[in-house]
Amino acid sequence: MLFKKSAFSVILLFCLIHADLLAQNYLILQRGKNEKSRLTYEVGESIVYLQKGLDYYIEDVIREIKQGVIVLEENLLTLDQIEAIDVRDKDPRNQTLSNMSLLPIAAGGLLLFAGGVNSLYADQTISYEPEILVIAGSLIGGGLLLQPLRYRKFKNKGKNKLQVIALDELEEGKEQ
Repeated sequence: MLFKKSAFSVILLFCLIHADLLAQNYLILQRGKNEKSRLTYEVGESIVYLQKGLDYYIEDVIREIKQGVIVLEENLLTLDQIEAIDVRDKDPRNQTLSNMSLLPIAAGGLLLFAGGVNSLYADQTISYEPEILVIAGSLIGGGLLLQPLRYRKFKNKGKNKLQVIALDELEEGKEQ
């Protein structure tokens, strides 16, 4: 009997916390109609943005998201005041591209190391075959060329759009 009461209270507590978490607003960054490239910001997350009229980026923490207004720790912004958002750390595709650029660099370094050890074992001096240098150089160069392909900025113009999804306002509208 005691187990049933404690299990019921834990489930009730979980439901209350879950309902509170669902009533949260989101800032959504989307390129065109492609929903796969959608990025979301929630309350409490850090955001790096470029405000119109300024030439430097500002990092701040989101305190509240309302329809059309973002309340930050040290600023209050409307969506049209944001010119660009730095998404280097936010976009999951950047992590994949970072890993994909690191692999050929590591392979080129490993090839140089193996060629040096092989020549040291065979000739007692470190020397490289021209083919090893060409392959290792192309691997390292290819990895370095992949670095700038990462998605750095989300500019608020053209097909790109910023929008606020206000879940608590949607729930209030359903109750009325």
